[in-house]
Amino acid sequence: MDGTGIYTWPGGSHLARELPRLIPWPPGALRCADLGCGAGICGRSLMTAGGANVVFCDGDPAALAAVQIALPGADTRLHVWGTPLPDGPYDLILGGDILYRAAFHPALLASLASSLAPEGLALLSDPRTTLEEELPFLAQNCGLSWHAERRDQGYTLVRLKRFTPHAPVKNPLA
Repeated sequence: MDGTGIYTWPGGSHLARELPRLIPWPPGALRCADLGCGAGICGRSLMTAGGANVVFCDGDPAALAAVQIALPGADTRLHVWGTPLPDGPYDLILGGDILYRAAFHPALLASLASSLAPEGLALLSDPRTTLEEELPFLAQNCGLSWHAERRDQGYTLVRLKRFTPHAPVKNPLA
């Protein structure tokens, strides 16, 4: 827990610590969203690193209330995966530990695809060593490139960007 009563997920904690080294722009110049924010650790890290304006989005009102306690006046928005993020598009979308339920992957990727700016970047973190094999194919079918790497800090980092899809890609693993 992080003092707000909300559990701080391990992948999000790793991503929050590494954010200043991972983003290619000055944080203050970005339109940012912390998707599935929970306690808001990723968005708070980005704000601390460079004064970024962050919209904290979660489907749980208790998580948004916890962000408001930790950061009075923070821009918090209720969000349901599968729909665009409020007030998008965003230059940077952060997501710590939001890949753990395979049933939600299509809706999550649809939200990312509809909410990233044309040159935007999504950074997702997960503590697992191996992610579901179909994720890159689902991302590609949503118009997103997928790059996953295992970081020395003990988590998997996924970078997603927009691209112009040609035709849906069949998952050869299916």
